[in-house]
Amino acid sequence: MGRISTIEDTAASGLPHYNNLKVIVRGRPRYLDPQLDGGTLRFAIKRGFNFSAVIPDNQSEIVEDAYKDSSTIVLKSRPSWMSMGTLVRVGTSEKIGEMHHVLDTIDPSSIELTEPLIANYSASPDQGTIPVVSLLGSPCSVYAPIGDPDNKRIMQVESWWKIVPGDVILMSLTPDVLESLEEYTVKRADYFDSRDGNTGIGEPAILYRYQIEIESKTGLLPFIPELGLRIYLKALPLFIRDGWGVGDIDIPSDVGPCLLDSFYGSLLITNATETVMGIQTWDSFGGQANAAETGNQEWEKITKNHFLRERPISSDSMLFWQRITGNFQYQKAGYFISELNDEGRFTFSTDLLVPKWPTDREYGWVIPIVSKSAVKAIVQFEPQEQQVFEIPADTLTFIRPHVLEDTEGVPIDRLIISFIGSPNSKVEIRDWQYDGSIVNSVSYYILGTGEPYGGKRWLAGGFCAKPLFFNLSVLKARYSDGVSRYNAGHSYV
Repeated sequence: MGRISTIEDTAASGLPHYNNLKVIVRGRPRYLDPQLDGGTLRFAIKRGFNFSAVIPDNQSEIVEDAYKDSSTIVLKSRPSWMSMGTLVRVGTSEKIGEMHHVLDTIDPSSIELTEPLIANYSASPDQGTIPVVSLLGSPCSVYAPIGDPDNKRIMQVESWWKIVPGDVILMSLTPDVLESLEEYTVKRADYFDSRDGNTGIGEPAILYRYQIEIESKTGLLPFIPELGLRIYLKALPLFIRDGWGVGDIDIPSDVGPCLLDSFYGSLLITNATETVMGIQTWDSFGGQANAAETGNQEWEKITKNHFLRERPISSDSMLFWQRITGNFQYQKAGYFISELNDEGRFTFSTDLLVPKWPTDREYGWVIPIVSKSAVKAIVQFEPQEQQVFEIPADTLTFIRPHVLEDTEGVPIDRLIISFIGSPNSKVEIRDWQYDGSIVNSVSYYILGTGEPYGGKRWLAGGFCAKPLFFNLSVLKARYSDGVSRYNAGHSYV
């Protein structure tokens, strides 16, 4: 751990005297899906071997001059998603140019438009910017009327592709006037069922049906979507792993509470794009653990470094917490042993929690404790009140400390545990178990939303779990000999 101290001292030396710095040791990130296996792509492709990244597949350059009044365009590499009935834009980018529907895709290197072009487009590289054809959207429709006509946020939608929160719907009361189409972000998407598609007219083999809720400043749509209204799902690139037993990924058993995130990097000729992420969390029986957090829809939309609390905490994690009073050992049986001092006290803490733990709801852990003599256990999730538990001698006792819900949202800064009892007595703390459904696996999606067009952009790689606590799984550590004592931040290897 001397390296940590060196890093801390070096970093602090460059700070003004009135600032302070502390390095907090965590476990190493665990890459859950580095090669993006087992998932489904939409308007996207993946590139890379050891670590793969999601690349948009919704745009192609023109390779032959396209002339006014012509309806045929030859492309460098036509995306497979650019099929009959899709909405495209021909121009200098996905934002500038003329909008058309695709009529035919018989030739694998070209598309046929329903209407002739209104301008000439040169494929010569001498002009600087080569025109592109951008896939704007794939067909959707309103397949059922809204139950409550006053609820203008809810729609029953049939889509060629899966829909997730963060997706964008293009629609208008006058969909034949393509320039009138407006963007509406999907706030929630409840999957209903699916039906077979008609591949003969360009539909995919399966069509998906959803009840979606539109996100808007007023909470309402400017019009009531009528039955059969033609709308479009914007061609945002998506990677998705969904469903328990099919698309979920196990979280390693030695990972406790952690942060979930995509992993990012720097590719040579590409630019990162903004992303939206969502998760489904599963218990060992296939029950969706975050059903309440999703509002009982399929997906919980999350931000970067999402805090996953529903995990056990191994007792060896406490070896790396901050000792305040007393000493501790780690026995061969795999148990943390706290030793009260001559005054009958032992205290240690997690130090500062980064990020701070939320108090949006009540949650906690079950802690098995065995003490050689009767002690009083005090657990405090600062700044909340202390929670006091009486531990009898030589009896396996389970205590249930909880973070309490705070209506003002004041977060938890750190966790402190104290024992008060007979001088020099020992208290054994075993692995903590989450007091509720433990999350054993996770499904996820990554959706590109900001500037998500062109092959020189990328979203991210797969998911990773960033443990909040360091433990012995990454060290070749041995148990205490019963005489030597561990100190916070020091370990025998």
